[in-house]
Amino acid sequence: MIALFSLQTLAQEPTSGASPSTPPAANPPAATAPAPASAPSTPPASAPVEGRTIRGKVFDKLTSDGLPLVRVIIKGSTKGTETEMDGSFTLPGAPRGPVTLLFSSQDYKEREISVGASQGDVRVVMEGSFSEEMVVVGRASELARKNVANAVASVNAEEITRTPTQTVDQAIQGKIAGANIQSNSGAPGGGLQVRMRGVSTINGSTAPLYVIDGVLVSDVAVASGVFAVTASVGGSNPSPTQDNQVNRIADINPNDIESIEVLKGASAAAIYGSKAANGVIIITTKHGRSAEPEVNVTQRVGMYTLANKLGSRQFSSLEEAQAAYKKVDVSQYYVQGRAFDHEAELAGRRDVSSETLASVSGASGNTKYFASALVKNDEGIVANTGYEKQSFRLNLGQKLGESVDLSVTSNLLHTLGQRGLTNNDNRGISNYMVLPFTPSFFDAQAGSDGLYPSNPFLGSTANPLQTIALMRNDEDVWRLVGSADATWHAWQTDENHLRVLANFGVDRFQQENTLFFPPALNFEPVDDGKPGSSLFGTSQVRNLNGGLNLVHTYSPTSKSIVATTSGGIQLEERSLDSVYIVSRNLNGGQQNVDSGTDVSVRQNRTLVRDRGYYIQEEALLFDQRLTLVGALRAEQSSANGNPDALFFYPKLASAYRIPTTSPAFNELKVRVAYGETGNQPLYGQKFSGLAATGNIGGNPGLVGTGIAGDPNIKPERQREVEAGVDALMFGGNLVAELTLYQRNISDLLLQRTLSPSTGFATQFFNGGSLRNRGVEAMLQVTPVRGALEWTSAATFALNRSLVTDLPVPAFQTGGFGTSLGSFRIEKGASATQIVGNAGLDENGECCVVKKLGDTEPTFRMSFTNSLKYDAFTLSFLFDWQQGSDIINLTRLIYDSAGASADYVAHGRERLQEQATNAGVYIEDASFLKLREVTLTYQLPPSFVAKLPKVKSARLSFSGRNLLTFTGYSGLDPEVSNFGNQAIARNIDVAPYPPSRSFWTSLDVGF
Repeated sequence: MIALFSLQTLAQEPTSGASPSTPPAANPPAATAPAPASAPSTPPASAPVEGRTIRGKVFDKLTSDGLPLVRVIIKGSTKGTETEMDGSFTLPGAPRGPVTLLFSSQDYKEREISVGASQGDVRVVMEGSFSEEMVVVGRASELARKNVANAVASVNAEEITRTPTQTVDQAIQGKIAGANIQSNSGAPGGGLQVRMRGVSTINGSTAPLYVIDGVLVSDVAVASGVFAVTASVGGSNPSPTQDNQVNRIADINPNDIESIEVLKGASAAAIYGSKAANGVIIITTKHGRSAEPEVNVTQRVGMYTLANKLGSRQFSSLEEAQAAYKKVDVSQYYVQGRAFDHEAELAGRRDVSSETLASVSGASGNTKYFASALVKNDEGIVANTGYEKQSFRLNLGQKLGESVDLSVTSNLLHTLGQRGLTNNDNRGISNYMVLPFTPSFFDAQAGSDGLYPSNPFLGSTANPLQTIALMRNDEDVWRLVGSADATWHAWQTDENHLRVLANFGVDRFQQENTLFFPPALNFEPVDDGKPGSSLFGTSQVRNLNGGLNLVHTYSPTSKSIVATTSGGIQLEERSLDSVYIVSRNLNGGQQNVDSGTDVSVRQNRTLVRDRGYYIQEEALLFDQRLTLVGALRAEQSSANGNPDALFFYPKLASAYRIPTTSPAFNELKVRVAYGETGNQPLYGQKFSGLAATGNIGGNPGLVGTGIAGDPNIKPERQREVEAGVDALMFGGNLVAELTLYQRNISDLLLQRTLSPSTGFATQFFNGGSLRNRGVEAMLQVTPVRGALEWTSAATFALNRSLVTDLPVPAFQTGGFGTSLGSFRIEKGASATQIVGNAGLDENGECCVVKKLGDTEPTFRMSFTNSLKYDAFTLSFLFDWQQGSDIINLTRLIYDSAGASADYVAHGRERLQEQATNAGVYIEDASFLKLREVTLTYQLPPSFVAKLPKVKSARLSFSGRNLLTFTGYSGLDPEVSNFGNQAIARNIDVAPYPPSRSFWTSLDVGF
């Protein structure tokens, strides 16, 4: 379920290690193997009669791991035992009749299980009490979730890995209220955008901050360089984001993750300062726990299939076809009654994909360890596309004496993404730009000689089947992520605890992009007059961070107050160095970049260093019912105009757990919080641009780019207030959360036009403001407990943005002009509005320009359900987006080519109307998706016991994106070809087609 507010997070204070808010008998759980209906709920009062042995195993509900050292007692007696390290137990001497077993453990809710007279094996799932579940509230401090004063979303390991996904961000789609996680295209290897609580910038960074085991990792999206061949950066959209690039959080192995915490609000994220304006995603990976080694192996086999097709126009006669293609002698290609499904030929592959996982965890003496390995191969639905990943992780924890704890994590990753050729281009060569101009009667397959025919219906003569067969667009990444943490318990008494914490993290990766377009391609050299193109790009990215923190906790024996004071300093650095070499006019079709006669080079380098200082106070008062949190972070950055200037980011938060006398309410908490975060200027915005490509009389020279730097540039400032209420009712069978927020962003990074006399054309500067208001809610219910256990949850979120101040004239940012739909920033309007031509003006001239749509959804909801019966578990997730608009230019391209499936009935009319009405191609992107579904069967212990050294086994069948209900006419209503941009989203231009996936998994524990 979506652990926005986990069960028992607001439970009453635990006594003697257990924390059920109501006696177990008031709400008795049941074992997965139920007792017969005739079995009494309690055993006879007389002493048990010895005669049989009961065996079983106890599992953690969230992780499915076996639980060691759980006490198992026959109710009404003192006879019992403890579970082994794998969670199994054997209880001899049990009565021959029905009995009730009591299961208890310090960190889990007690369970009462009825065991029938003929039942010898039981499986028990125990639910964490969560009374001490900790949530990150500072750089080096945590609070129990029940006391947290912010809305913090959590996703656990079971939810992340329930259905196989390629990337971490895919794994949390639809599971976090207030997070809009959108796929840029269906290409293998990911490429997603994560937006928390609406748009927070116009020209700044849009990505959330990712922190993995204390490492501030890079999520940079580096362009492949394919724009050098497609010329997609020409015209009105000069950004290389059209390259369908991957944001690099995709490299991380989701199976290594223990939990994810999402800090959406400024109050929760303020402690991360000027990098937290877009939210913070804190990822904690798995560590060793039990003393005895636990080995788990998972084998998954599956496939991806084409989820949707656009279809194309069918021609009933030669005359109709000839009329549509007047410049081509259609009789050479048209055969009555013959038609080809080019979309199926292009993207109909169903090759087998696989994933192999292995992990071992345990403890030996004072050392805890966790190691894992992954080998993954996902085959794309388009030929010569796919995604490969190999990962090795080693996490170690070491205790030195009584006062020093060490923790080291290391993760070596390798990924290979074969991205194909999709998205916008200005040379008519990418797949879905060519398909509309490839009529259904044209045979594009290779002949018996292996040669592909030229496409006479398109100026570039590109044949998409030939293109995917011969070209390469590979992205190869090697990555190392590591961290080291040391904790010194410098002073510890009954009331005081002083800790000194030091940490260091490194994230280093190299991305290599290799693109090859051989001279044999039909569109070479038609595209640029030079046969063959080869491109090699290499990017070196390094993130370093280190910190020193002091944490003091004062907790008197009376527990009337618990106060934690923390403070520290952080040093952070991030660098990027990208080099692209483009070679054209290849000699003999050789792939090496030195084999071309036309070679060009470009390089991009950035280096930013930050220093941060903070102090924070957390206090629990009035029997820990009142929470007060205050913090102040000061930060310096070389990205600012003045690198020595200090920028301060405060936060204040409070929560109160209201005492209730109603038996329906176990807990009721109200909370309010205020915080500030920032968004740093992009690298180089303080400098005036210079290009070192000038040639002055044969001598090299620097030439201005026309962009003036601003020596006073500073971070955007975000101020947010949120308030909410959380409730736990009916013994945990109903959990609810409601949050209201308002976020004001000022000092926006804007671009203004300068007077020509300055020698510059434009300049970035700080000015203007925008506002977001929104609602987030979560409701979880457990309507059925017993032999069948059913848990259902729903999330809801809506956001509205408004530009409240704009010191420059209204301007367009992204899109293809008002004739097709563009994004306009203007005071008093939504920051995500789409404007365009909307008919003739009063003088009969084109055209009136007005708002035609908005990319911000009306609301988003998700529905999750988990049903457990005996050894079976069925879970599924529906993701619903209502509203949001898309500029569907793929449909325009099909109409322009006369190839849309409904061209005769409606396509002609759309083209004619588009001349004065851009709204024809702006569509509603509402959808309901069956995002995930998984059926799991836990193999019987009696069967597993027959397998040598096997302790548990589980079989699963799952699928992802199996069903989509939408009125959108394009391939996928989630598409956003101009990804990784703040505003210009939801543009559909010839994307990689969407796919659904099917998986079979076998998990075995040793």
